[in-house]
Amino acid sequence: MTGHVKYPIGIQTFSEIIKGKYLYVDKTEYVYNLAQDYKYVFLSRPRRFGKSLLTSTFEAYFEGRKELFQGLKAGELETEWIKYPVFRFDMSTAKYQNVEDCKNRLNSQIAQYEKIYGDDPINKDIKGRLESLYRRAYEKTGQKVVILIDEYDSPILEVMHDDEKLTEFRNLMRAFYSPIKSSDSYIRFAFITGITKFSQLSIFSEINNLKKISMLDDYDAICGISKEEVLTQLRPNIEEFARKRNESFDKAVEELTAQYDGYHFSINSKDIFNPFSLLNALSDSLLDNYWFDSGTQSWLIEQLRTLNFKIEDLGGSQAAISSFDVATENATNALPILFQSGYLTIKSYDPRTKLFTLAFPNNEVKVGLVDNLMPYYVTKNIQAKDVFIGNFGWKMNDDKVDEALSLMRSFLSGIDYIYYQDGEKSYHLIFFLIANLLCSHVETEVHNSAGRSDVVMKTKSHIYVFEFKFQGKLDKALLQIDEKGYTIPYESDGRKIVKIAVNFNNEIRTIDGWAIDRDGEINYTTF
Repeated sequence: MTGHVKYPIGIQTFSEIIKGKYLYVDKTEYVYNLAQDYKYVFLSRPRRFGKSLLTSTFEAYFEGRKELFQGLKAGELETEWIKYPVFRFDMSTAKYQNVEDCKNRLNSQIAQYEKIYGDDPINKDIKGRLESLYRRAYEKTGQKVVILIDEYDSPILEVMHDDEKLTEFRNLMRAFYSPIKSSDSYIRFAFITGITKFSQLSIFSEINNLKKISMLDDYDAICGISKEEVLTQLRPNIEEFARKRNESFDKAVEELTAQYDGYHFSINSKDIFNPFSLLNALSDSLLDNYWFDSGTQSWLIEQLRTLNFKIEDLGGSQAAISSFDVATENATNALPILFQSGYLTIKSYDPRTKLFTLAFPNNEVKVGLVDNLMPYYVTKNIQAKDVFIGNFGWKMNDDKVDEALSLMRSFLSGIDYIYYQDGEKSYHLIFFLIANLLCSHVETEVHNSAGRSDVVMKTKSHIYVFEFKFQGKLDKALLQIDEKGYTIPYESDGRKIVKIAVNFNNEIRTIDGWAIDRDGEINYTTF
């Protein structure tokens, strides 16, 4: 057992975590290295991934607060501890309905520093005030200034789908960011974070020397918690989590990994856990969808619809870096937004083709995103959907396949006809979303050397290999499972393998039959 652990849930201030003796996974070596090696740094990471805490750590470091770093890596490495004038701007602290709201927020933050370093009676615009402010801070302290900008893209994301407002916000933010370039001689270090990546032309104006560390192997774990850190620094916490759940350490690691691990931000990235979700789970001794419960970004759903993104590609899609790591406003598909905001992540990289495979990082993201897509593509009846998903999973766990498929037949028949207007395309989309909601036991579109099966569902005692047909024949579907070798990867597993063929009839808009093959004994059900 461990002693009482204080988890820093929602706390984004480095000094509060250290002084309050909250659990802290040491990231200060990254802070020290970046401060020594670069002058202008940009980092993109999903929301709730620790960007604000990292920014606060930079703030404490450059303020020379040596006492906060005792026992941490930066405390060992740093010897000078110079106090610099630090300007920290948090762009995520308000909702911006119009450009005046944003301007007022910027003016308010600037005014706080003018009280310290004085204001300029001549320069009244944002650009002039900041240029004057950075110069005066340097002249007053004798040290160059440090500029920290957290969630720089927050104002822009609020108006992504309003061209008129977007132009206004761009112009305002150019005025805010351009002094970083024009005040170069007064700047010691600048660090900018955000979720998405906007082009330098539209937002950062002349700033063309930002060091982008978002996809560098050396900084893959600068935010989030790596698998190595989980198994070392957090080992006592995992052991306590396992004890409270009456399970083994290895089982606890397996569950936490499936639910919250799987992020990769570079070609050779370590496995990275979502820190917000992991710490909440350890605190509560509960597996839950904490990241999605903390807020779904409506702009993302709208972006998927606007760009006509093929939802089935969420299960896994290949892309060159040029197509998924581009500026958000230049994107012609949703891959860049999905990757940068954490809904898809790098699963593999093929150096021969120079193609990345992107897919869901973990079960939490898969279930959360698909659940949010259901009202747009399948049904707005959330209660019916939840009841079906819960009961279907339990029926399959009990090997009651006929009863489970009867539940699916009933649920599909209750979906409004408007969701089936594209025929087979609609059917595949609906089934893809439903299958992914069962992800605690389901792998969709499972690839092997001969092709890919529609669904593989694993329970404690069985492995179910499904093949779904649209207006097809059940015998042909079962034959395809054999011919394509869909069951071969599981033959040494030890669990019983069951082959299931299911047919969807477009006239009645639901399942009209299925066939279940258990060791060559086939049972048919037709309607």
